[in-house]
Amino acid sequence: MHRFQHSPWYTVVVTILVTCFAAFWAFGPDLTPRTVLLPGNTPQALSQAEFLGHSNPKDKIDVVVGLKLRNEKDLDDLLSRQADPKSPDFRKFLTPAQFEQSFSPTKADVDKVVKNFKKHGITIVAVSSNRLLIHARGTVAQFEKAFKVNINVYKLRSEMHFSNDRDPSIPADLSDVVESVIGLNTFAKFHSNVKGAFQPRFATPVGYSPKDIAGAYNYPNANNSAATAKYSGKGVTIGIATAYKYDPKDVDAFWKQFGITRTGKIIDTPVGGTATENNGETTLDLQQIGAQAPGADIVMYMGKDPSFVNFTLVFNQIVQDNKADVVSISWGMNEEGTGSAQMHTEHNLFKQGNAQGIAFFAASGDDGAYDDQDKVGTYAVDYPSSDPYVTAVGGTALTLKADGSRKDESAWSGAGGGISHEFDRPTWQVGPGVPTNDKRNSADIGLVADPATGYAIYFEGQWDQSGGTSFAAPNWAALWGLATEANGGRLGPANATLYRAASTAASYGSLFFDVTSGNNGNGQGPGYNAVTTWDYPTGWGTPNGVNLLQWLINDKPVAASPSTGAPSKK
Repeated sequence: MHRFQHSPWYTVVVTILVTCFAAFWAFGPDLTPRTVLLPGNTPQALSQAEFLGHSNPKDKIDVVVGLKLRNEKDLDDLLSRQADPKSPDFRKFLTPAQFEQSFSPTKADVDKVVKNFKKHGITIVAVSSNRLLIHARGTVAQFEKAFKVNINVYKLRSEMHFSNDRDPSIPADLSDVVESVIGLNTFAKFHSNVKGAFQPRFATPVGYSPKDIAGAYNYPNANNSAATAKYSGKGVTIGIATAYKYDPKDVDAFWKQFGITRTGKIIDTPVGGTATENNGETTLDLQQIGAQAPGADIVMYMGKDPSFVNFTLVFNQIVQDNKADVVSISWGMNEEGTGSAQMHTEHNLFKQGNAQGIAFFAASGDDGAYDDQDKVGTYAVDYPSSDPYVTAVGGTALTLKADGSRKDESAWSGAGGGISHEFDRPTWQVGPGVPTNDKRNSADIGLVADPATGYAIYFEGQWDQSGGTSFAAPNWAALWGLATEANGGRLGPANATLYRAASTAASYGSLFFDVTSGNNGNGQGPGYNAVTTWDYPTGWGTPNGVNLLQWLINDKPVAASPSTGAPSKK
């Protein structure tokens, strides 16, 4: 029997075939690297815009690439335990370093994405310390090649924009790492949830004052003369996620007018560059929080503009810094306009913030149940308030008696609230009146937002009157800050706690003012009605601040009794 011998020519042929076979699997039949689409990264507005031509290939743009979490199921389990009084992990929050060690993408994964960018000549501006974002800068031509898109010029409502014409593609070996590509268009930006222009101008204040709000909702601070325990937010840090900037003279004049003595610091933190434009939203957020929590330090996280790129960087800066115990957000966009990829990336950031014990409060929107104004009459909700790791603050119409006491409160027709198309209903979203559908429901809570009564604001050297859930969110954030001071440390994210508090029939009526009339149709349709206990326009209703604060600081871990196994308070 003869042993078979490989001839030299046979070895060469086999080597070539093996090499070609490997290339086919790595690159595909056209010998180009295999790619996959990243869905949800094309702006909704593109379908309504007029195409004008191709962008200048040499124009520079900034892009933020969002990366996926590692061990996400473990993170979800931890977040559930942190919110459960029966768990040993109740309110045991992580540091940023602990989060990064367990849940951030690996350095090797980040290096793969960076290598791909550099291959196209794109500059890496920064890799965030939590490794969830890569900030890159390059030319139109470089990003077109990197993501296999065309970046064109479009016109929409007399405004000029550039935009990618399709969803970006990435190398297949990055599909388990990359979540989103933010910044390929200028359609994508958040809007302020202020209702009504800052007109007309007044010589003296018109609208609700800090004392009116504190009295109506029984805040445990100096603005409420009926409160016995008065907190100021001392030792607490409240963050404001916003865009543009403010004039310190405007906020100082507001506080002086209403007798507010500020002792906390204000720390300005520009993000994405330094803004040059003063903004009414940014101004009113600072005025409202500074008035209700005058002892709290306030960190102003101010994006250069409200682009998605800058707001993603703002949210990430907040969770990386881990300074803010509570955060107020009064900007947003309907879910479809935001896009699923963008929401998934920021969802990861809110998860990190929650794991670190940060509570986020966001305005639920000012267009009622129909937040997408490009699709009039179609139910839609505002983001980021629709995210389960953010507390959605709806709006009411409130009237007071001559002595400042409460007369009547109903749902404001513009209060955002409805059913998310993006996020599933979290396990904590249960209780009397809460829908049992599969999706996240909002709002969670409410506060006066109706511009018909409005709030006083001092802007550009004059008094204005305005409304919207933009005012409701910072006032709730301030109340959570007062409770944080009383608790002696972070209470953590608010949602699971508020739903536990409201679901106890014995305590609900003392903790919340139930809003049972009105709806959020906003003149566009039936909307949703306010009803007993929970409803879409106002959530659980508006706060009875003194009582709610006391419940929160009494909310202690529950342990099993060694003898009976029954829960017992520690």
